[in-house]
Amino acid sequence: MILWTKITVLVAAASLALAAEAHSPGPEHPCRAPARPADEQNDAHWQGFLESVDGFRRCVSDFVSANQAAAQAHNEAARLAAAEWNGFVRSSLNVPQDFPWPPDND
Repeated sequence: MILWTKITVLVAAASLALAAEAHSPGPEHPCRAPARPADEQNDAHWQGFLESVDGFRRCVSDFVSANQAAAQAHNEAARLAAAEWNGFVRSSLNVPQDFPWPPDND
């Protein structure tokens, strides 16, 4: 059982290293903060600013929600890949006889 744990940890570590190497930075959000009007501006300018603030908040919230959903999808894909590997190891490899750990240096 300890051997299975070591193999799983090694595969996970290798996968994370590959993913980190291949991963590009996430997208920048397209949202732009509105410029606050001068305090002596009229009510129409102030009302327009407040509407722009609401739009900015909505844009950021939508961006955050979309990226959190994408992160969950990536985590699920990684979990499924690891589960597939673990299933393969359990069903197709004769561990530790075929793949001893640590490997023999013959």
